[in-house]
Parts: sequence; C-alpha cells; structure tokens
Amino acid sequence: MSSRGPYRAVSFDLWFTALYFDSEIEDAWRSDRIRVLGEMLRDTTGDVPTPDAIGRALDSVQSHLRSEGHDPVVVAPKQLVAQYARSLEARLTVSVEEAGRRYSTAGLFEHPPPINPEVASVADALQARGIPLIMITNTARQESSWQEFLRNRAGLRFEHIVTSCEFGAAKPDREIFLEASRRVGVPPSGILHVGDRWELDVEGALRAGYGAALYRGLWSRYPPEFYPRTDLPEADYPNVLRIDRLDELLDESLFDRPE
Repeated sequence: MSSRGPYRAVSFDLWFTALYFDSEIEDAWRSDRIRVLGEMLRDTTGDVPTPDAIGRALDSVQSHLRSEGHDPVVVAPKQLVAQYARSLEARLTVSVEEAGRRYSTAGLFEHPPPINPEVASVADALQARGIPLIMITNTARQESSWQEFLRNRAGLRFEHIVTSCEFGAAKPDREIFLEASRRVGVPPSGILHVGDRWELDVEGALRAGYGAALYRGLWSRYPPEFYPRTDLPEADYPNVLRIDRLDELLDESLFDRPE
C-alpha cells in the first residue's frame, strides 16, 4: 500500500464516505426545513408565513448568497435563519441561537441519511489502536447536529467535526483542514484524510500537508448527475491511496504505533 505515512490521526469526509443520500431525502429535508421555519416565524400580522412563501425565501436568500460568491454551506444556520426572517419580513419566536439549532437538525432524524455499513467497525478498530478520528465536511448542519446523529444512529464518536457552515470555509480550502489539525493537536503531516472527491478531499488535503486516500466505495450511490466521478487527474500520484473498502485503512503500516 503506497502512502507517505505513518499517520497519527484520521479525518473522514462525511458525504459518500460515512453517509450517503438520494434526491428523495434532499426533497424531504427541504420540506422539513420549511416546516421548522414555520414553527419559529411570524409575519407582521402575527400569522405563520405560508410554506410557499418560506420556500421562496429559501430560494431567494440562497440565490443571493451565490450571486455574491458565497456558498450557502459556509453560512452558519443561525445567520441563514435570520436572513430568511428578513426576506419574509417576519420575526423569530425563539432566540436566533435556538432557531439555528432547530434549523440545523431539521429532518435529520425524521429522514435519516443511510450510514455506510463499513464505517462503524473501521472507526472502532482505529480508535481501539488509539488513533483519534475527526471529520471535515462541507455541510449546512452544525457539528452538534452531526455528533448527536452519528452517536445515536451508529455509535460513532468523533473527537471533532469541523463543519464548513461554522468555520466559514469549505473544502478544498486548505484552512478548513488546518483548523481540523489544530483542534486534534496533530500536525497536518500526521493526518490521513479519507474522502470520495478528488478535488475536494484529495487536492484539499494535499494542499494542507495531509496524507490523502480516495475512497471509491460509495461512488455507485451518487444520485444521477449529482457530480462527476471522473474529476481524476491525468498525472499519477503515488502517495495517494485509492481504496474501495474502508477496512483497507486498517493496514498497520499506515500508522504510528501508540506509545
């Protein structure tokens, strides 16, 4: 197995590495978010904005963010909710922090994304060796939402989950990788990042000084036209692992032995 190692920690990507989703779940989450926003917003007459009005506000705010060069996944949930309220000329019936928490979790337990059946056993095996696990993800949900979901649904525990919406930058920005390194207390060269996207996970990790493993085990789960799996470079990268099963990470040569 070719790699720069040995490593002292592992960082996982979330989508199509630990979890996956389909278009039906995405549609359900939109409805869940509209419902949750309706529970927290009142218009100038004291009425609940209609679901159609809330949906238009979602689209308008996110379109405006993109027009200004901001991906919505780098905006904190509480800030998004505040912008939706302004767009609707409505007020929140709870604190903005509570509104952000509810919006962040909306639909996650009602319509849970499937968990990669490989991830729990591999995470357990790595943690049993004393290897800390972290996660770096481009997501509109905050860390506390994901920690609760992963713990309750799969018994997964990560020391840190660095989310784009809370950090304010998304992969492949090297800074989100460096933030994860700071949090876990391991230098970038001592961390192996595992993810399914070459541009986001491999190139981002390498720019930050991490090791990288391209995981192909859930490529078959990509929703149609979701994103191309062919964004691979023509040049050979001998120090990048290419794996089809997460248990390939259990090769002992990849990691430092615990002291």
